[in-house]
Amino acid sequence: MAKQPRRKCKVCREWFHPVYSNVWWCCPEHGAQYALALRSKEKEKEQAKSASESKKIAKVERAAWRRRKAAVKPLKHWEDLTQRAVNDLRRESDLANGDGCISCGTHQSMEWQAGHYRTTAAASHLRYEPDNINLQCYECNVHKSGNIELYRINLVKKIGEARVVEMECDNRVYRWTREELETIRLNARAQLRELKRKEAA
Repeated sequence: MAKQPRRKCKVCREWFHPVYSNVWWCCPEHGAQYALALRSKEKEKEQAKSASESKKIAKVERAAWRRRKAAVKPLKHWEDLTQRAVNDLRRESDLANGDGCISCGTHQSMEWQAGHYRTTAAASHLRYEPDNINLQCYECNVHKSGNIELYRINLVKKIGEARVVEMECDNRVYRWTREELETIRLNARAQLRELKRKEAA
């Protein structure tokens, strides 16, 4: 005679001999408890799945909302964002090179800034040009309106007369596109991250 199999009750964990192969409880009461536990687990799985789907939908909706919001923002918003990214890069690059203020040469400042040789109002097409943006102390950039006379003298020493004259004679009219601004901004941020990574190493 074959030995009768036995298994542990899913509720009380006691060994028993099942009458049928699909029975996992030792008595009807434990069978009812086991059925309720299974149903509770199924509900939890359904709720988790529903919550996960809700999160995915919310994420898609937020992304769509951000795209709609970005689409209605004026070009100036993107120009300013890009300018901040480029200024951060130019300022940190000059500081990493040990440069002082392009105008007065000081290495001490209450606040370092990225000063334009040709202003963004006068030459907006050069507002992201590296040669046109250099480290300046707060005093020269703010209180002395860029201290342009000394700025030019030291800029010539830094990049040469020819490149300075080329910038001074460049008076073309140009309108930036959002795609161009995004490319410039992302490149500037990537270069800044790489610069900080090297400094930290």
